[in-house]
Amino acid sequence: MPIALIAVATFLVVTSVVLSFGYALKGESAVTQRVRLLVGDPTRPAPQAVKRSGPLGRMLAAIGNGLGGERSMSHRMSVAGFRAPNSASLFLGARTLVSVGPALLVLVPAVSSGAPLERALMTAGLYWAGGHVLANRWLKRRIHRRVGEITRALPDALDLMVVCLEAGLGLNATIARVGEERSTIADILGDEFAQVAVEMRNGRTRAEALRALSQRNGSDDLKALVGLVVQSDRLGASMAKTLRTHADLLRTKRRQRAEEAARKLPIKILLPLALFILPALFIVAVGPAVINIPEVIGTITRR
Repeated sequence: MPIALIAVATFLVVTSVVLSFGYALKGESAVTQRVRLLVGDPTRPAPQAVKRSGPLGRMLAAIGNGLGGERSMSHRMSVAGFRAPNSASLFLGARTLVSVGPALLVLVPAVSSGAPLERALMTAGLYWAGGHVLANRWLKRRIHRRVGEITRALPDALDLMVVCLEAGLGLNATIARVGEERSTIADILGDEFAQVAVEMRNGRTRAEALRALSQRNGSDDLKALVGLVVQSDRLGASMAKTLRTHADLLRTKRRQRAEEAARKLPIKILLPLALFILPALFIVAVGPAVINIPEVIGTITRR
């Protein structure tokens, strides 16, 4: 029991030191905070969209801030749709608890009971690696799903933009209109366009707002669209024709991706077919005959 108390106390002391050191390194002056508030961050939402965290959120954010790595994680969290200022810290703290917590629950009782240290360390390391991998895998799957939703919704949004442009609206009004219309149907791309419209109304240039749109979402098709719109705007080309041509291109690419997924399906279904479906069919088809084999052999031997 004293060994367990010593291990827990050591963990708490080390965590406190790391958090204090992290806060000392990441501390910002009042001028820096004021400039960040005025200029804004393209990977973060408008001030009215930020919600205060509860006690658990503040604890996870403190752990994440102490561990560092917030800057490298902030872009991935933005692509995943988490735009709160402390989203990276929250994820790092949650990943630490998911990985380190089970490892400590395994390691501390094993050490206090006098079990072999090598085996306890190996088991704790496996629990830590499992929690770490699961947290990263969850974030990766969320990023992939969100980028896919944006990519699939982009051709329809471009068609709506073409209609608005041909009806006489300007590009800024078109972006605001598309964001207003599509955000009502819980569309991710509509929410992003609505945020671009808010940024332009707050004084940001159209090119900067569109580049921030592509940076915070991570979709290659969206990046290509933003580059095309900015270049066409500079050259004075017809925006309606440009967007209509790009919408046709994106629709073709979407159909090609669907065809590619359909061609991959037979290969993906081969393993489940061989492991689960064919053995069941074999048992149903051959099972009755196998059951009657002893009876048939007994009849033949009697004759």
